[in-house]
Amino acid sequence: MDTKVFILAGNATFTVSNPQTGNRFTYKVRKKEVEEGKELHFVSVLTGCNNENDFRFLGTIFEGKTFRHGRRSSIGINAPSHRAFEWTFNRVMSDSDLKGVEIHHEGKCGRCGRKLTVPESIETGFGPECFGLMNR
Repeated sequence: MDTKVFILAGNATFTVSNPQTGNRFTYKVRKKEVEEGKELHFVSVLTGCNNENDFRFLGTIFEGKTFRHGRRSSIGINAPSHRAFEWTFNRVMSDSDLKGVEIHHEGKCGRCGRKLTVPESIETGFGPECFGLMNR
């Protein structure tokens, strides 16, 4: 899976885990086109046991490059979930080593959100149609 492409695909849900500490956080990153050629990505983190509805806003990714904590986020900048996302995002975007941290997608296409069933799709994080669109 190309993690950078997956995170910014527009409809990505994934878990960042650290096997050494046992910590893990699940994030959703949704894309919104704000004007021609300009996009924002809104980041939310799972905070409860309902893994469909218990996500809370964490921050925004600007121009697919810079993550900033959201002023309206009820999650503090020093919260472990915020620090974990910021660290992971910055390392992924700079093609740096994740140092033992693992990223797992939820088994749904990172672009359209449909369930993945083909082994190649599960490996890439994209269904065949979306994979073709992402590689144009």
